[in-house]
Amino acid sequence: MRNKITASLLGMVALLLVFSQVGFAQDMDGKFGIGARIGYVNYSGDSIDDTDVDFDGAAMYGGNLVYYLHSYFSLELSADYVKTDMELKAYGFSPVNFGELKQVPIILNGRFHFSTNQKISPYLSAGIGYYINDFDLSDSVSSELTSGSKFDPDDSIGFNLGAGVQFLLNEHIALDLDLKYIWNKTDFNAESPGYETEEVSIDLDNFYVGVGLKYYF
Repeated sequence: MRNKITASLLGMVALLLVFSQVGFAQDMDGKFGIGARIGYVNYSGDSIDDTDVDFDGAAMYGGNLVYYLHSYFSLELSADYVKTDMELKAYGFSPVNFGELKQVPIILNGRFHFSTNQKISPYLSAGIGYYINDFDLSDSVSSELTSGSKFDPDDSIGFNLGAGVQFLLNEHIALDLDLKYIWNKTDFNAESPGYETEEVSIDLDNFYVGVGLKYYF
């Protein structure tokens, strides 16, 4: 999976270099935009001791604000929402639907735009995000545990690198195609009445691909 992700990002970079050979004519300096987007998140998964921890691929929805400090550099602040099922699989046992993870990433990205024509603006991006995390145990797991048991995740920090292309449909409206790889790890606290709290750290690294619309003022 990581090799495929790396290949995708390298392919996007190659496209950026091709697009960058055309002169940039659209002056975006000082422009402000607001947008909405939808994407797909593919989690890499992790393991705890001899148990595999897998997360289903899931749709992510959100909105963003963009401000161009320069025609070749913009800042993007986004807030999204995604929920996915967590599955545990120990060797020799059937997979167990352990529960549902919900994440609200609030991410600040810098976008480095390449020289291109007035309608196409490819870019590379990098940023940091704060992840608000929540988790609900599945009914089947809750029924087997002591009443009041919880599996609570801490909020966390994540980092991302990505690439994309912005298509300017007219003076105000743009379509974005976006690829990102996100590094994120969260501590989960397993709490059960009468027992000490146990903490486990789980990787939530994921690959994101999305499409969005923006309106520029």
